[in-house]
Amino acid sequence: MSKPGVSGNESQNTGILKEIIETNITRKLIPKGLSWLGCMGGLSLLAFLIQLGTGIFLMFYFIPSPNEAAASFQRVSHSVPYGWLIQRIHSVGPHIMIGMVFSHMLRIYFKGIYRHPRELHWVSGANLLILTLLMYYTGSFLKANTAAELSKFQLTCFYTLHIAGIPLAMMLFMGMHFFMVRKTGIYEQL
Repeated sequence: MSKPGVSGNESQNTGILKEIIETNITRKLIPKGLSWLGCMGGLSLLAFLIQLGTGIFLMFYFIPSPNEAAASFQRVSHSVPYGWLIQRIHSVGPHIMIGMVFSHMLRIYFKGIYRHPRELHWVSGANLLILTLLMYYTGSFLKANTAAELSKFQLTCFYTLHIAGIPLAMMLFMGMHFFMVRKTGIYEQL
């Protein structure tokens, strides 16, 4: 029997969604022996999501023009409520994210987890590290004092790469990485 005000089709869809979430997320056991260092991959994802959220917020205010970049930074810092905090999180976050990705890769390397059947995990993770460093590199050109020194074309190229090109590539590699982790697991199948 379906709930009042909910059609049978919606109730069935809700049941299917609940089943998928329970089967794939809430009923999964965490492997024994997983330490904080073992969580660096997930924490790297969290750092990426924070960067994505703060970056989307800043996109609404940043003007990718050599003449107006510094003024848009000032506007966010002084006129937008909590803009200074979001801007600070977005500028410090890459350092934390790079540290997490490096520690994750070092753990994988020294524990030998990159060996068969997880070679492609290592390859996709290495690509994610490179893309993370590229994100940091392109973002460093978008700072107020650096943006004023670039031409309009250079600034537009770095901005486009930073907000669209590299994040899309990162999401593609993350999807591949998580799919492979789901297939072969961390130490054992998840």
